[in-house]
Amino acid sequence: MSGGELGNWKSKYIAWYRLVELVFGNDVPHLTNKEIMDYVSNEDWIIVPIAGEKDKKDSRQAQRPNLFFDLSDESLINVGITYDKLDSVERLRNIMSPFNEKERNEIIERLVTLDDFFLTKVYRKTKKSYWAESPTYEEVFAVHSNKMSYDQFVELFKIVDRIMDERRLLEKGKKYKLAPVINIVNVKTNRDKNNFKEMLSKIKPVYEVALKVRTQEEFEKEIIEHETIVTKEKQEAFTKYVKELQEKLRQKMISAEEYRNLIMEYKKHQRNN
Repeated sequence: MSGGELGNWKSKYIAWYRLVELVFGNDVPHLTNKEIMDYVSNEDWIIVPIAGEKDKKDSRQAQRPNLFFDLSDESLINVGITYDKLDSVERLRNIMSPFNEKERNEIIERLVTLDDFFLTKVYRKTKKSYWAESPTYEEVFAVHSNKMSYDQFVELFKIVDRIMDERRLLEKGKKYKLAPVINIVNVKTNRDKNNFKEMLSKIKPVYEVALKVRTQEEFEKEIIEHETIVTKEKQEAFTKYVKELQEKLRQKMISAEEYRNLIMEYKKHQRNN
């Protein structure tokens, strides 16, 4: 590590980020020491990027859950999965939609396996004067993550909706900015490398499923892409079948009438499937 890195308070994140790389593997990108420090917020926490994101701003503005940890407490590490932007909160809301039922069930199944140290929280994030100031966070919902269920998600989003209603009222007067923040899972642990790796390994399955939650637009695009692939596969299979029949017809293994009947039967079978 260079002298410049040693003199930067953000360098304390380097060794701990290496443990994230170790536990999460290909789920997180390998960063240089400088890149790790670049991702550390001035508020003393770090967003863990995913492949393809260019910098901290890119990661913070992404419409996805953010894996994070902070070292603001000298004896503890705070680590979790947060939805810290309105777009990402709206993405998580899609977990209540029928097309994300599988993902919702998977997240709940993973949450209920966690011990009581893990919490799911909602905060009111406020900036009282101007957009660039450091926000304050007020906890307004907290439940043990292993108690999360469909009904608990309903309650969570009722609170989120109340914050959003208040936000809309405040925007008219523009006194300050207000937004909900959801930590779908959050835990504090001693500054012990083995403890940290253990917490990360428990969070990892939740993170992997959280990244799969789709928006309505993504779901519809997925359906269209699937239908396009299926149509192409059917067309290719039909073309192959016709060529095989034509060869049999050429070799007089079937009659012209049998050829026509087989083509009709194949098309009927495709329509019914």
